[in-house]
Amino acid sequence: MATLYVASTESYVGKSAVCAALLRQLKDRKIDAGYMKPVSVSVTHTPEGAFDEDAAFIRESFGLSEPLEQIAPVLLRRTTIESILRGEQHDWAGAVQQAFQAISSQHQVTIVEGTNSWAEGSLVELSADRVADLIDAPMVLVSRYRTTLTVDAILSVQRFVGKRLKGVILNQIEETRLDFVQSHVVPFLEQHGIAVLGLLPQDSALSGIPVEDLVAELGGNVIGADFGKGKIIESLMIGAMGAEAGLSHFRRRANKAVITGGDRTDLQLAALETSTNALVLTGNFRPQQSVIDRAEQRNVPIITIADDTLTAVERIENMFGHIRLHERTKLERFTKLMAERCDWSRLDAILGL
Repeated sequence: MATLYVASTESYVGKSAVCAALLRQLKDRKIDAGYMKPVSVSVTHTPEGAFDEDAAFIRESFGLSEPLEQIAPVLLRRTTIESILRGEQHDWAGAVQQAFQAISSQHQVTIVEGTNSWAEGSLVELSADRVADLIDAPMVLVSRYRTTLTVDAILSVQRFVGKRLKGVILNQIEETRLDFVQSHVVPFLEQHGIAVLGLLPQDSALSGIPVEDLVAELGGNVIGADFGKGKIIESLMIGAMGAEAGLSHFRRRANKAVITGGDRTDLQLAALETSTNALVLTGNFRPQQSVIDRAEQRNVPIITIADDTLTAVERIENMFGHIRLHERTKLERFTKLMAERCDWSRLDAILGL
């Protein structure tokens, strides 16, 4: 019976996708693998009750027999947090141990997914180090590589959890930084006792936003909601210049979303002459008919919102890089990337396989 605890340095680094890819690899090798997510702070509420959406997806995708309440036993809902702050006592650690024993006893390997960051869960004394101790599991960290400060975050986790940290998977590395990471970051981390188990390059198809998700996130009024379905937004551009300069500007990137003022008809038309997958208009303006007609011809949805440009940009940028498990195409692509770019012999050694 082997266990692996998968933690992360921050939200949206691909931790859930890594767990799913690990499960797929083990299943393909005919190794019976189970899964649990002891603490969830991303709780979905429905009339039928509260649950963790990613845990539910993994349970369904891999045909796991354990009930969802056992796979994700601790849900940090608002009411739960309020009860803790009022001083009410709960045996959260006992709940996690009981669920883990029930699941792990049925499988050769159990993949345990951590919270959004290694420190989250401290409110119920179930942060990454605490859970790993409770279930006596080695830990692998998933971290998004942006700058050399990423190394600082990884070393901080190592200081916090100690020898339980066995390795790190560096995700979403920009192509221009891969050589530097390979030649300098990897040796440095290895010298500090942290095995680098995988280097996953940034993939626009993985980090991009489906047009449907952008429409759902921004809301507002949508013209041509069915336009562009299935397309991926790979980047965001702001239009705040003259029309002639705008055309040159917009040609620099493909498959983008363009955000501009609702009264800037010139920039809207310029954007629609380039590779644009969505047009976001701020200020709650309805576009001119000429823009609507051209957008229809180009199969581009127009989203009109009341937000100012800065607020809209922040909302959209927060969506980039989030590999949503319910996007099966993305998950298949990520699983293939993991299979090609990870050191499975070292992962096997950590698991004792």
